[in-house]
Amino acid sequence: MGNFEDEVKDKTTADNDLIYTYNREVFYHFDKEKGFSQKVDYQNPHNQVIIKQSWDAADQRLNEVKQQVIIGKLSPVAYYMEKILMEVPMLAAYMETSKWRVKRHMKSKVFKKLKPETLAKYAEVFGITVEQLKHPEFMK
Repeated sequence: MGNFEDEVKDKTTADNDLIYTYNREVFYHFDKEKGFSQKVDYQNPHNQVIIKQSWDAADQRLNEVKQQVIIGKLSPVAYYMEKILMEVPMLAAYMETSKWRVKRHMKSKVFKKLKPETLAKYAEVFGITVEQLKHPEFMK
């Protein structure tokens, strides 16, 4: 059985040396003569694996919510909330309403009865049109 570093190297080299090349960090170095210096560099392989696992988990949650919307258990509000990585308290704050109301709007039956003004506000928060909110692309 290999150690963790070997596993990390295998995963990073298999994907063109860097899993997420756009995830860069600022690294600081202190030199007694020059003082502090900074260097922008790519995430180390350990961090890249953690980031990839996090995005994979988020994608899995989104697919699960999508299935719940398809079968009519959840509303598109739940899907778009998950898609933009929002949670109920944050969405409630953006909607200027209570958390329990947002949770209610995530139910398919309640969503179908929402007023056009409420739908428009959700669409604005999610950065989509009301039509996209009512009929997500995966439902077509």
